[in-house]
Amino acid sequence: MDHLNKLCETSSQQQKVTPGQSKGPHHTDYLRVLKRYLVVKYIQYMILPSTNIVVLAAGAFGTLHVLVLLLSQTVSKKSTAVFISHLAAADAMLVPAILLEVCHQMVDIKFASDSFIRGLIHNLLVVNTNVSSLILSCISLETFLITQFPMESRHVRTVRQARKTSVLVWITVLIECIILQTECIAAPEPEEFCLSALFQYFLLIAPTVRGLFDNLLICFRFLNVFFYYKVYTSKSHSRHLSNRTGHCS
Repeated sequence: MDHLNKLCETSSQQQKVTPGQSKGPHHTDYLRVLKRYLVVKYIQYMILPSTNIVVLAAGAFGTLHVLVLLLSQTVSKKSTAVFISHLAAADAMLVPAILLEVCHQMVDIKFASDSFIRGLIHNLLVVNTNVSSLILSCISLETFLITQFPMESRHVRTVRQARKTSVLVWITVLIECIILQTECIAAPEPEEFCLSALFQYFLLIAPTVRGLFDNLLICFRFLNVFFYYKVYTSKSHSRHLSNRTGHCS
């Protein structure tokens, strides 16, 4: 589990705290919470991915604690914290998904077709899963850069870049889901030429977009394995050198 701990220690490595603060109980407590939260999210989205709404809702319970923690003054406002906040925000997509599911089961919704509601619920879960997976990959990449290129990558590992990357992830995934939602919408009237042409275009590229994102997420899972392998081997090598130095002295 050393490579997972390395990931979670990113936020502490980027902070500037006094010796008294680093040893304080609050500092230790929030780091432990963030470590556990990231481990759970990696298991949930990278190791055992599932779009089951019950599984996702169970994983969202820890998000409430993390969101409160991120709003406190004890947590470093660095790039890793930005990524973690967007990871927690992705679970907010579960709220409308659960509400729609409950309403759909208990109330006969008249304003939309059954296929539209089902598609919308599914795409809200897709937003949650894809945003979480991409944000976790960003955290993995950041951990890899800290371990392998700490000085060279400092200009990349900034709060501003983390915010830009997170916004880009959200925009990309939302566009994907808008395109996929057209498969669940009735075709517009032929008189509305522009809207009809856009609808037909989205309908045409929807299977390609779905396949592209599915393959992209699989590639990111392999990249995560590579990043953690490099982090783990680098840390093991550092320990080996430290032990040799200790024996020599």
